[in-house]
Amino acid sequence: MSVSDTPEVVARVRAALHVLAAFDPTELADASLFVGLTELYDLETTVRAVQTRWLAVADTRETTIAMAGRASRSWLIEDCNLGGRDASSRLRLARTIGAFPAVESAFRSARTTADQAMAIVASLSDVPVDVRDTVESLLLERAPMATPCGLTRVTEQLLAELDTDGPAERAEATRQRRLARRGVDLDATFEGVGSLSGTLAPEVHDALKAALDAIDPPGLRGDEDDRTPRQRRHDALGALARHYLDGAASLPAVNGERPRVVVTINAADLLAADAGVAANRHARLDSGLPVSLDTVRRLACDAQLLPVAVDESGDVLRLGRTTRVWSVAQRRAAWIRDKGRCAFPRCRRPPVDLHHLVWWSNGGSTDLDNAAWLCSFHHWLVHERRWTVSRDTERAYVFTAPDGREFRTRPPPEQPRAA
Repeated sequence: MSVSDTPEVVARVRAALHVLAAFDPTELADASLFVGLTELYDLETTVRAVQTRWLAVADTRETTIAMAGRASRSWLIEDCNLGGRDASSRLRLARTIGAFPAVESAFRSARTTADQAMAIVASLSDVPVDVRDTVESLLLERAPMATPCGLTRVTEQLLAELDTDGPAERAEATRQRRLARRGVDLDATFEGVGSLSGTLAPEVHDALKAALDAIDPPGLRGDEDDRTPRQRRHDALGALARHYLDGAASLPAVNGERPRVVVTINAADLLAADAGVAANRHARLDSGLPVSLDTVRRLACDAQLLPVAVDESGDVLRLGRTTRVWSVAQRRAAWIRDKGRCAFPRCRRPPVDLHHLVWWSNGGSTDLDNAAWLCSFHHWLVHERRWTVSRDTERAYVFTAPDGREFRTRPPPEQPRAA
């Protein structure tokens, strides 16, 4: 793709934005600055509405799959650098707003913001069909005076005023709506730590609170414990997760192994750290998040060492054509080599399949240099959509679309070697 592929209407908007970006707002009087700023926010809403409409068309046509090798949500995350929650919200709005023409019209004319439009559409999905048009009209009337969260509360008030159901039915409908909003987001942040947020159903909230209080009883905290309540809940949550992973005998296998927390660190660095010598490298979890050497030493007390037989080039001993099935050692070595990521450039989906670059059915061998971890989507892409994946002379993965366009990763790091 090139600049010449850009639609003319988008090119004109970009040119106007370049002029706007070069303008110095300090030259404006306060009245003009305020009016201009207000207009800019309205323009931002209008652009979001246009994006939503275009995204709906692209999603229906599977345009991002054909052009970028990614489903719509993955493209928003991996190519447009949106967060997972933001990408999901935008895609959900694009897929649903067409069913509510009045909301779509208000969004395009900047009478509602993107967040308000999302809240209204989500609320209307829970409203009985026979009163949906009435509630939609009333919500749009109240939108200029309400926040997105406020619009959700307004919906419940309107349903009560309209008396669409009896008290028992309304209570059950409210419970079902709240249950539908349950969810937990667990992400890695830019600061190198994890982020946990979400909405819990009442019974899950009480069960989690009881478990955390049992792990760290409030009445048994000594004076030497200077942690904040948030820090204590964090540490108790970690203990709860480790207790489950250590104690559950029937955990399902993932990629041939039971789930576990894995820390990758050079053995020499770990020994140097134990001897009080500063190590040059950082340890990392499978998620990519860094951990301190103190944390590594603590985890190493209970660690399971995973021996991997390697040859002089650092590859797991080759199995050739003797078997189609990857060994656990090969899967783990490939996982470490590929840093636990799908081989497709910038893909953030969890890898689930170790793929033969040259298919076994086409004579490919079960060797590490013929292996690549792929997420379920990109595994489907190479098998069902006539994409191919190979390695070049620099050992970088090269994905080729049916029309010949190439998507290239960086070469993988050096493979794990025996100490």
